[in-house]
Amino acid sequence: MPQEKRGQIELTFNWIYIVIAGAVILLFFFGLVVKQKQVSEERLSSEVVQIMDSILTGAGASEKTKNFIDASGLADYTLYFSCDAGISEFGIKDRPARTQDNVDPLFAPKEIHSSRIVTWSLPYNLPFKVIDFLFVIPLNVKYYLVGNDAGFINEFLNSTEGIEREFLIGLQEIQPEENQQVRIIDTDGSSILGTGVPAQLQYLDDKEVSAIVFTGKNNVDFYQKEGPAWRKMNPAAIRIISLAGERDAARYAAIFSADDQTYWCNMQKAFKRLEYLTEVYGGEEIAAAEPGGKLGSLISHYRNLPNSECRSYLEDYDANALDSLADINNKVRACQQVAESCLGLVDAAQKMKDVNDNLRIYCVPLY
Repeated sequence: MPQEKRGQIELTFNWIYIVIAGAVILLFFFGLVVKQKQVSEERLSSEVVQIMDSILTGAGASEKTKNFIDASGLADYTLYFSCDAGISEFGIKDRPARTQDNVDPLFAPKEIHSSRIVTWSLPYNLPFKVIDFLFVIPLNVKYYLVGNDAGFINEFLNSTEGIEREFLIGLQEIQPEENQQVRIIDTDGSSILGTGVPAQLQYLDDKEVSAIVFTGKNNVDFYQKEGPAWRKMNPAAIRIISLAGERDAARYAAIFSADDQTYWCNMQKAFKRLEYLTEVYGGEEIAAAEPGGKLGSLISHYRNLPNSECRSYLEDYDANALDSLADINNKVRACQQVAESCLGLVDAAQKMKDVNDNLRIYCVPLY
């Protein structure tokens, strides 16, 4: 082969080698940059979740308080919230960072992408304080109240100052704003049931429009927009397990929950806590009528006092503290196994409240 042609071939191979080597080096550094970016994003998302966890923990520990949080630094992220088998979880969507909790009930939408967030805590009493419920509310959700329950409508409007909400005479008055999610609160079932989605909302994405309907004796149903119609999310009405009254935490929790599944999942945490509290007040064997705790101490004290009205309210009368507390303990254990059993909790808690009110008059109350 001529020397000139051999030199051209060697030169060509040299250039090919240089190109390949250069490509390998570039790919190496590109992969390094991508990996470093991924590590940085994961570290940042982990820090964000830790900060949010601290904020939510602090908010949940502050009873009856609202905190307005500037979340503009999270503009590029979407927070998600879920609950399954009594364990709630929140984190950043499409990121590995997350945190779980099986103790504190946390009620929120499935996803939050908002520059401002409100956290609000309310105590849940059944009949004594069980735990504080924490609501996480994005300020790009507008709550529309309809129906004829004037008492609750006025209470909600007065207690949710700073949150986007409005009372409407009818659904035809809805005027949704841009970049805003909508939740309709039908206070008595007179506006949603048997109707379709209002025309003004039909152009919005299905996941942006939902409704919650209160019916009957403190029952609640969850609905999601599905084209021009409403899709009921829960097969059977969900009973709100509470003694009602002003700022009923269980009722507000339904309003701020994503759906029936996350609502009931977080309520189960409260029921587990209630079971523990009955054992704190009455001892681990309270269900076997062998009281301990504060109730056991009160009974032991008043058994030594003849003709004591307190002893009667503690263990002798048909409605007494021992039987009432044991009934709550039995009912809350059953409630955690079968949802229908939870209905009995309301009556049991009311009896305990009545007995405790009498104890408060005549001697030392249980709580």
